[in-house]
Amino acid sequence: MTMKINKLIILLAFLALTSCRKDHYDVSNVHGVNAEGEMLLPVASKSFSVKDLIERFELMDVISFNEAGDMSFTFDFEMKDAVSGENMLRFKDVNLDEHFTFDNPYPTTTPPFVDTTLSFTNTIEFESEHIFVHEALMKSGRIDFTVASNVGNVQHVVLRSANIKDAAGHDFELDAPVQANTFGFDLNGLRYVTNEANELEISFDLEVNMHGISDPELYVDVNIKGSDMAFSEMKGYVDQYSSRNRLDTVFSLFPNEMVGVLEVEGVRIKISERNTFDLGARFVIDTATVYCQHLAPYSIFDPLPLTIDFPPMPQYTPVFNKTISGKINANGGRLFASTDFIVNPGGNSGLVTVTDTNHIDVLADVEIPFSFNLDDVHYLDTVNMNLANIEFPDLIEKLTLELTFTSLLPLNLDASFYMYDSDSQMITDTLLTNATLIEASFDGQPKETTVTLTVDEERIDDVLHSDRIIMRYNLDSGTHDVDLNANQRLDLSLKGKVSYKGNVEF
Repeated sequence: MTMKINKLIILLAFLALTSCRKDHYDVSNVHGVNAEGEMLLPVASKSFSVKDLIERFELMDVISFNEAGDMSFTFDFEMKDAVSGENMLRFKDVNLDEHFTFDNPYPTTTPPFVDTTLSFTNTIEFESEHIFVHEALMKSGRIDFTVASNVGNVQHVVLRSANIKDAAGHDFELDAPVQANTFGFDLNGLRYVTNEANELEISFDLEVNMHGISDPELYVDVNIKGSDMAFSEMKGYVDQYSSRNRLDTVFSLFPNEMVGVLEVEGVRIKISERNTFDLGARFVIDTATVYCQHLAPYSIFDPLPLTIDFPPMPQYTPVFNKTISGKINANGGRLFASTDFIVNPGGNSGLVTVTDTNHIDVLADVEIPFSFNLDDVHYLDTVNMNLANIEFPDLIEKLTLELTFTSLLPLNLDASFYMYDSDSQMITDTLLTNATLIEASFDGQPKETTVTLTVDEERIDDVLHSDRIIMRYNLDSGTHDVDLNANQRLDLSLKGKVSYKGNVEF
């Protein structure tokens, strides 16, 4: 079940910071100041809604929202041919051996050259535990004969069967020479009719040259093979036919870098099915278990087994609709499900028609609303930097960045930012430690927070020799179950304060 779910990491990025790229800043008109003291400059500002982020990061195909802005994560899972008539109308290969013996009519003298005809009849049975065919159109199949005998060589064969009809409705007859004691014929396109279900009676005449035989007993061994036997349409009877299916898949709603527990509320599961057989069917869910790290496995449905009966219906029709809740790890888990599809569960004994195009399909619609509770969820991200070409003037004593967030989001966000040097594999500086970037708004009123980042003269060199920023975000909804809405907004303003002495050039 591969989905474009990992994109949801970017949706969560709004809870932290938008990427602080250079195009967020506009200081092109500032060239320098020749003075001493402090200078406070507006560096950047941004206002955006959750909907803006969804559109910006191309999540519209997995996240939907209504006019009120209520959001949900949706996906479909379709299982085609959970039961197919094509599989039901296939039969096992046949391999029969027949051994015939009779006394030599010339046991004491050398016989003259004699042509004789040996006639046999054999019944081939199509092996099936569920399908009992009385009339059908052959889709494929071949019957091959191999003969071994001490009476001489088989020269000719005539095959007849009243169970097989040609296009004109006549009994099947094959009159053909034999090559190296083997012969065969294809069944595709012929019609099969019988009074005894699944039985095919074939009679054949073998023309044999007998000469120079002194054995007191003569024998003929015949091997009959039927292969690739299948019907495209049949009239007959169907016992309960079961087709078991299993689903064992790993799912991920958020990236692996995010850990913690997400408690989701009001997850809607809608199951629709279509059944193009002329028989009723039954859908049974035996197992539907979610496994997540650090959480006990739990069943999605209770109680199990869950049994759904549905009649013939040519179009997808809803057969199950339920809302559930549960806990998952933020970085996903595993879903294991076992299902059974049964055709004719009531054991209808009437005559029916089954074609190879009949099928039962299932469509599962899953809708996960953005209503949840976060329990100690954190996310670790790393951004590469290149500061090698930046020359920080010695005259700058201190650089301070002041970030102000005004949020209507119902989530708390704490962050820690660390500078990192890959060569030494060391943390070179700590910019933030468990600072509150966003304070949750649970009452619909805007919450404002201000965070100050300061790099003084003693730390400038360490910062310039760093090539990465490691960012750790902690998400929390407290004791609240929160609803994320597309209209909720987050405003950001960034100011820079430079403490200097002398001439500062930009």
